Amino acid sequence: MLASPITEARVPDRLNVTPPEPTQQPMSDRLATPVLGESPTQVDSGRYLYYFHCMPCHGDRGQGLTDEWRLAWVDDHQNCWARGCHTGKPELTSFYIPRSVPAVSGSPEALGHFQTAEQLFTFLRETQPPQRPGALSDSEYWALTAFLLHENGRLSPNVEIGPKAAGHVAWKVGILVAALALLLALFAAWWLRKRRCKTTA
Repeated sequence: MLASPITEARVPDRLNVTPPEPTQQPMSDRLATPVLGESPTQVDSGRYLYYFHCMPCHGDRGQGLTDEWRLAWVDDHQNCWARGCHTGKPELTSFYIPRSVPAVSGSPEALGHFQTAEQLFTFLRETQPPQRPGALSDSEYWALTAFLLHENGRLSPNVEIGPKAAGHVAWKVGILVAALALLLALFAAWWLRKRRCKTTA
């Protein structure tokens, strides 16, 4: 199976893609459920998944679990380490939250140690979300990977990554190989015919 060029190649720290500027939203809008359009890109789908699976800990702008971000929540959801939030619940609904949840965009250190999209995808699938690692489908993890790379200026918004994109590349390569084989067969037939004509003359 062919892999997407971006999954095999080293992902540069920065492409010539400028990350979108965070927009200042009123406090009441920060927790609003995003709307997913009719024909979302992989980055759009990742943004939607980020809201449900990543935003509570990593922030609405990828800033991490900052004091400012926790204050956007209602009072009883502001202390992630208090009994009843993520501690003191049954094992299935509780999980450890470190005191410092890192930023995933907006800082030079964000995602810096992931050299390829494949590395980031694998990390997300094996560790996230912390209460249910591996709970999402591979296509959802690829969408999250695309969104996070985009937010860090490492992927253009309309580029797809992962096996689905690699399958598209493989299909195009297959068409190209078939066309070249047909041209080679036609050339061979033409050459043999020309050769026969010379030997009979």
